[in-house]
Amino acid sequence: MPSESLSARLAELESILDRAKRRFEEGLRIVEEAHETFGDLQQALLGSPGVMSAEESDEAASRLLSSLKASGADMPATLCGGRLAVDTTQRLIRIDTHPIGITEMEYRVLELLAFARNNVVTRTMLLKHLYRRADDQPQPKIIDVFISKLRKKLRMASNGAEFIETIPQRGWILRDIDADGNAAS
Repeated sequence: MPSESLSARLAELESILDRAKRRFEEGLRIVEEAHETFGDLQQALLGSPGVMSAEESDEAASRLLSSLKASGADMPATLCGGRLAVDTTQRLIRIDTHPIGITEMEYRVLELLAFARNNVVTRTMLLKHLYRRADDQPQPKIIDVFISKLRKKLRMASNGAEFIETIPQRGWILRDIDADGNAAS
């Protein structure tokens, strides 16, 4: 009798575990679907690129950089229109007309973000913009260092305003801010 009771209890526990496993798998599926839907909405709202293979991402980066270079003659001397100004002639960054000191590489990161303002700039795009030759490219995490340093300098110069927004799993967007703290067009 005790072995029948033990067998029945084991069968009951196995059934409970199977139900829990199915619920867990269903929960994972729902989370994955929500993540995909969020990515699609983000893409639609922000114009950020969809999920791409490495080759497609490189091709998109090359096309954007080529179009930016091709249109360089028509670009205004100053990019952005709110508190932040990227002066492409003098290669200066100003916040509220006050210049801020940044390195050449930080300037080039901000320059590309300003050219593509309100559009996502990927790590690949920034690496291609900063390092022209493939054999010259450092570890991709160097972009995070440049972004972090730029954010800190811009935040200090603007009394805490955030100009660079991270779009998870995609890249960064430069959001210019007007004097009232609203996003500038």
